[in-house]
Amino acid sequence: MKRFIKLLILISFLFSFNIYTHAQELTSSEPITTIGSLGEYNNGSARSDMENYGVHKKWNINDSNLPNVMRTPYVDSSLKIYDYANILTEEEEQKVKSLISEYIEKTGMDMVFVSINMPYSSDHENEDYAADFYDYNDFGLNDKNYSGVILLRNAYEEDPYFDVYTFGEGQLYYDYDRCESMLDDIYPYFKNKNYLSGLEIFIRDFTDYYNSGKALDNYYLDENGEIHLDKGSFKPPYLVTGGIGAVVSAIVVSIMIKKNKMVKKAKNAADYVDNSKTNFKKKTDNFVSTFTTRTRMSSNSSGGGHGSSLGSSGGFHGGGGGRHG
Repeated sequence: MKRFIKLLILISFLFSFNIYTHAQELTSSEPITTIGSLGEYNNGSARSDMENYGVHKKWNINDSNLPNVMRTPYVDSSLKIYDYANILTEEEEQKVKSLISEYIEKTGMDMVFVSINMPYSSDHENEDYAADFYDYNDFGLNDKNYSGVILLRNAYEEDPYFDVYTFGEGQLYYDYDRCESMLDDIYPYFKNKNYLSGLEIFIRDFTDYYNSGKALDNYYLDENGEIHLDKGSFKPPYLVTGGIGAVVSAIVVSIMIKKNKMVKKAKNAADYVDNSKTNFKKKTDNFVSTFTTRTRMSSNSSGGGHGSSLGSSGGFHGGGGGRHG
């Protein structure tokens, strides 16, 4: 009996020790981080000792956007490439940086590439990360609208994603359609992890678009970077449209007058009936049932157009529709 009691005590001790050890492992394990949390790509804690949290732009830092500032990495804006996901070799980085420098010198706009490898619950999280990264660091600092573009690649294995976001004058040169075209061009390269070729095409496309002039020539930017239609510069061709309308109206009226002259006027009710072809019979209508047809009206809202998106900073940005793959 004593042996049984000792054995029972030993088993209880081992069981309790195992539970304690497992609990220690759970509490000491690293939490899963996402874009929306203070993740591994964040050194925002360095901002706490900086004036205005290291934000040198005009944005007003308050209680609502301070969390965004603090979880945004504080970086050297001269580097232009921030490959946190390690998808480029050193040699590839140098080549891309050289091409970016040429773009910046030619256009006077900034260009940034960021790669991360983080879980996310919506595409909007990627957009927020990219916009905050651009807004709360010194990109486009010498331009009142902080003009430039940022290409974000989230290399998260379960659902890779990438998109481009435009700021300041970049929104006027690179509208939604141009951004979409560029994303289509680089999609097969990013999907196959041929990032060097994809980035070369990205820079080439955006240089060519810049050379083509503004896509939104009749728009302007307000102080926060939001785009608006410049009604003063848009002059509808009133003389042309008015002249065409008058000619078309004259033709239609002329045809109607000619047709009216060819018709013999009827003087009594019998003139309206062709007796040789008309056979009157008695008819009775019996109600049987009703039949209703319905047509679904659909709307196509793909996110395109010329609108701006508001970032946590209070500044606006544009971009494409994003790609998964």
